[in-house]
Amino acid sequence: MEKIVYFDKQGRVYIPEEIRRILQSKTMILRASDKGIAIEPIEDDPIEALGKLGRDKLKRKTIKELKEEARKEIEKNAYKKIR
Repeated sequence: MEKIVYFDKQGRVYIPEEIRRILQSKTMILRASDKGIAIEPIEDDPIEALGKLGRDKLKRKTIKELKEEARKEIEKNAYKKIR
């Protein structure tokens, strides 16, 4: 699906409702390059995403470590999909 969108005076872009429904996430990675901008949805809850990757990763780690690990994994996977 494609839509033409515009920046407002504050530099914001409105994402139409039908596209937001497809994305099903409020957290996105925005990647800019000389070719344009790519927006990729990521998990809103990095702990939940990490749990999906494997329960064994949750053992003997702090919540902070788990959140950092989950965010890195999600961003890595999202970046692979953009390329």
